[in-house]
Amino acid sequence: MISEKVSKNIIYIFLPALLILQFIFLILNEKTFGGADSISHFQIAKYAFKYPELFLDHWGKPVYTTLSAPFAVFGFKAAQLFNLLAALIALWFVYKIAEKIYRPGAFYTVVLTAFAPIYFLLMNTCLTEILFSLVLVVSVWLFMKDRLIFAAIVLSFLPYVRTESIVILPIFAVAFLLKRSWIPVLLLATGTIFYSVVGYFVFDDFLWIINRFPYPKGESIYGSGSLLHFIKKSNFIFGIPFLIVLIIGLFSWISEILKNFSLKNRSLILFIIIAGSWLAYFAAHSFVWWKGMGGSLGLIRVIGGVIPLAALTALKGIQFIFEKIEKKTNATGVIIFITVAQIFMLFNKNHFPTKADSIDKLVTKSSAFINQDLEFGKVYYFNPQFIFYLGLDPYDNTKSSWGVGDKIQPSNSMRFGDLLIWDAHFGPNEGRLALEAVENDKNLQQIKTFLPVNKITVLGGYDYEIQIYKKVKIKVDAPTEKIFERSLKILQGKSGQIILLDNENVLEIKNSDEYSSNIVVYTEELVKKEIFEIELNVEFKSDEIIADKEVLLVISVERGKENFRYETFPLEWTADNKEWKYTTKSTRLSSDIPESSLIKMYIWNRGKKHLYIKNFKTKITSF
Repeated sequence: MISEKVSKNIIYIFLPALLILQFIFLILNEKTFGGADSISHFQIAKYAFKYPELFLDHWGKPVYTTLSAPFAVFGFKAAQLFNLLAALIALWFVYKIAEKIYRPGAFYTVVLTAFAPIYFLLMNTCLTEILFSLVLVVSVWLFMKDRLIFAAIVLSFLPYVRTESIVILPIFAVAFLLKRSWIPVLLLATGTIFYSVVGYFVFDDFLWIINRFPYPKGESIYGSGSLLHFIKKSNFIFGIPFLIVLIIGLFSWISEILKNFSLKNRSLILFIIIAGSWLAYFAAHSFVWWKGMGGSLGLIRVIGGVIPLAALTALKGIQFIFEKIEKKTNATGVIIFITVAQIFMLFNKNHFPTKADSIDKLVTKSSAFINQDLEFGKVYYFNPQFIFYLGLDPYDNTKSSWGVGDKIQPSNSMRFGDLLIWDAHFGPNEGRLALEAVENDKNLQQIKTFLPVNKITVLGGYDYEIQIYKKVKIKVDAPTEKIFERSLKILQGKSGQIILLDNENVLEIKNSDEYSSNIVVYTEELVKKEIFEIELNVEFKSDEIIADKEVLLVISVERGKENFRYETFPLEWTADNKEWKYTTKSTRLSSDIPESSLIKMYIWNRGKKHLYIKNFKTKITSF
């Protein structure tokens, strides 16, 4: 067991060491956790002094924007540093609260919090969860110090750090009432009254908080998921060692309360504000994702804001272990093992410093192309990262605009020379602009397309790509460089699988055959421009029903043991099919495929069906 003096010395070493470690990652990371959302929060904070209304931006969160703005004016890394400092202060308050609950376990609680996977990742972002956790633990600390009025005032501003924290206010209200204190309950409205009054002078609307609510009240475009979604993802949120002591702590704390149950019991009141708060928050997010409400995307990072309270619940698990293992050195060994395992598993499952993923690389590559090679007027975009990398002011309407007003003919919202950057994630989802509308617009000239080598499916089932268009008076169709064609030779004598059917040579795929012969194209045979469009045609028939995914057309892009792209398309045959069935499937991929790669196309008879192939050919076009 760590003594009080040693514990304090360790925490004074641990927090600066964590600061140094995270600062190194902050400098070396190629991407930030949270992506476009992190950048959006940064941009709101950065430009708030230039456009003061941004201090009341509902989506950006007024408290976060106000506190982070002085950092954000010095750049994105400085704004990330604000979150890192807020996290360290939050960890200090976790330590002080833990000391009051069970002093021997205080340091271990801080370690569990700091190295909870989601919390560790959030430290180097411009997202609001870290500040949320700080405001929450400060409120708990003030409550425990019996500074109830201050606790209520601080807590009242929590919804202006993260909106969904509204579910936590009633939890604290119950705790205030159990302490026979009415005034703090009323003071929970302080933050709302403050921002309502401030907003009245800005928007001439005392109810601006309601009227400018940024999230959908009905069905979300992001869909819905399992009620147990966040429970299933708990390993990625808390980490397994954390979860073990959290579950022990939850049940041991409940058992402790039930043994000496009283509404005046201090342990009960602490349970309500600590465990009750994070459980209510966890349950609320599970519910809205299950019902597809409030714009929830099921992102696990949202739970990061209550990690410190979950760790304080896990503290009761640490206490349980110390009390149940008689030999204190053994108990200490168990707890040290758990905390070391927490750190080890975090770094074993995550790679630090973080590397840019395929989408990030594509965004930076396309942004660099625009900056270096294009002359343009105004930029219309959907992904906030583009404006960030282009170095434009997102609030200067003469230079940029998020989205377009006309979703049928988008060029109607633009002037000649303006650019439209359409991406497959934000464009059709948040932007509500279908790629077909852009492609069919008679005044939008396609300038360049950026595709990843690997197939990336994003929200809505779209294959990720970035399209850059420019408004022109006369649209010119882009010429193709070369069309390459190859077919599977179905000739008598080439294979025992080739038979005569309907007076034609056909390839017979028997029930015992899992794969057909391949069509193989080497990338050296193709003209490499920007895009390869692969069209695969097959004419087939079967004497038995082929259901979905029992027989698949396969396109595989590979080099040795490396596989860069693997796509499958189902071939189906119903009882109504009698004649030969002609099927065409196509896909597009970046031409940035490594040298010496090959494109392999074949039929996978995974359902062990009996079928015949008359024609099997491919056409590959280079754009």
